[in-house]
Amino acid sequence: MIAATLIRTALDAGVELRLVDGQLKVSGRRKAVELWAPTLRQHKADLICWFGQPAANEPEPPSDPGAWHELAAAYYAHHFKCPTCQAAGRGARYGLRCGTGAALWSAYTMPGKVAL
Repeated sequence: MIAATLIRTALDAGVELRLVDGQLKVSGRRKAVELWAPTLRQHKADLICWFGQPAANEPEPPSDPGAWHELAAAYYAHHFKCPTCQAAGRGARYGLRCGTGAALWSAYTMPGKVAL
């Protein structure tokens, strides 16, 4: 998938992508962002789709936020298929989780505190 490859290579170049309120946000070193901007603009729709929509076969978080085993299973089912979330799991300098991964991670790490 081109979006996953772009996200990974941009992240390796020091450019972080995230979806905020339906808008693609780019941050990083100025020169790196300027270098990547034309390519990212060209694939903006694909990138927004990648961050904004969960994969069709991914599980929904369980309705009981206290069921941490189910929350863990839902998060890890997504994590091991998502290069963005895998990178985020390595540490803050590797970027943020994708929209789906962030929601699942919040539900898993803060059960009962996050409304999904």
